[in-house]
Amino acid sequence: MKTLKYFFIIIIGVLGSNNLYSQISPYTADAVRFSQTDGGGTARFVALGGANVSLGGDISSISANPAGLGFYNRSSWAISPVLRIGGFNSTYNVNYNDPSLNENFNNSNYGLNIQVPNMGMVFHNRFEEYAGSKWVSGTFGIAINQKQSFYNNINYSGNVNPENGIPSDFMESMLSPFINEDGQLKRYQTESGYNQDFATNPYSDLASFIDLLVIFDVEDETGNFLGYEVDRYDYDQLGSVRQNENISTYSGLTTLDFSYGANYNDKLYLGAGLNINFLNYRQEKTFTERPSNTILNRYEVNEETIISGAGLGLTVGAIYKPINIINLGLSYTSPTIMSINETQEIRMQSFFADGSRPESDLLNEVPSYSFMIPQKISAGATFFLSKHGFATADVEYVDYESARFNSNNGAFGGDTPEVGRDLRSTFNLKAGLEARLDVFRARVGYAYFDNPYNTGFEQGRDAISGGIGILRNGFTADLTYSLSRFTNPTYTPYQKRVVANSNTVDSQSNISNFRLTIGKNF
Repeated sequence: MKTLKYFFIIIIGVLGSNNLYSQISPYTADAVRFSQTDGGGTARFVALGGANVSLGGDISSISANPAGLGFYNRSSWAISPVLRIGGFNSTYNVNYNDPSLNENFNNSNYGLNIQVPNMGMVFHNRFEEYAGSKWVSGTFGIAINQKQSFYNNINYSGNVNPENGIPSDFMESMLSPFINEDGQLKRYQTESGYNQDFATNPYSDLASFIDLLVIFDVEDETGNFLGYEVDRYDYDQLGSVRQNENISTYSGLTTLDFSYGANYNDKLYLGAGLNINFLNYRQEKTFTERPSNTILNRYEVNEETIISGAGLGLTVGAIYKPINIINLGLSYTSPTIMSINETQEIRMQSFFADGSRPESDLLNEVPSYSFMIPQKISAGATFFLSKHGFATADVEYVDYESARFNSNNGAFGGDTPEVGRDLRSTFNLKAGLEARLDVFRARVGYAYFDNPYNTGFEQGRDAISGGIGILRNGFTADLTYSLSRFTNPTYTPYQKRVVANSNTVDSQSNISNFRLTIGKNF
């Protein structure tokens, strides 16, 4: 096996996790992915649609609105594991030169993911020693909270037939750097000439090591050297091609939060928190083409992209009770500058009918860069129905337009991408109901996340939820089911020389979440 180690000055998207979104730039797609949050937290708050700004007395308050810690009257701990079951649907649109021959291939698949996205402890202190003071108590909390999960999958497959005028398959795409504007093979007088074009497409370079592309010496009839040409082997004309790709993403945006909330006269609750943000993103891609020929069985491209980062942010909040049956809440989360590192490994391998399996590797280490997660402002209200339950709702403003990438060491290989102009600020809505009967609780909720893209693409993201719980002798147990639904940006499997006829993948994800929270006062 031949291993190549390149240190390209390029950013995610050129080689990375989002390369080849046809409607949205890769930088813009990452800006949304790393900025969107569903709040996370305990099963109780997830069941309420994530509405938590004006509620308190829950571990989720540590990350959402620290003022909610002021509602505690004793110390407590809680932990929340989650089981995710993903249902993924895709349509592979194969576009020929003649539109009447276009084909659509529908695919469905499922997946499982298990994590412990939320756990925390609070330590309560009553201010009895300050006689006459209206400050009642203070509570310190520490929690780990996954604010956004990146769990997702796109899997598509379909047949392409060159006889119907397919512009190019992946192998033709690897050949594209060596074809001139007239559609003819370029001729190079020196090795440095074709090496420069190899450098523009790492897939082409890898293909040359596994016998998919070959460099020919061109001579005239008398044997005089005329130059070099790069071409692919004929492989018995390849024939129709079966394509398949599986794209899986994992991990998420998690915060380690240190927060403090205080109770003033059982009317005003104030809080502040330090948020240490950890970004962990991992994507695995496997692309396969199986030509219907007698020489080459198939070839595979395996890619793994890992993006990690960290940054500090602040959250401050307040909850006010104008009357006993109403809570009004407000919280603000500051912009967070994340320092990011990224690596990508690509492996390409051919499987020939004679049993040979040449392969080659490439390691791409991108220079470090930064990304600024935009600020967020949330406001909410809760209306209590005596001891029978309550209704709560939040509105959340996210300033996506202020999202920024930056690099001082050339990570972008050119101008810094201005993702803000492709995004717009949004207002997200969250609402929930809780009914109480003795020690039992029942909850329902809904969350709508406005489309952050300003490019014509409608993401269509929302979540519905419901759950049950029990509170007895300081012990809590809550179980919640939530369904998150969203449309993925249109995906192009490989770069095309004929962009107008690119094949595309439309896909939707429906992720069922079963979240259990157990906790105990102490």
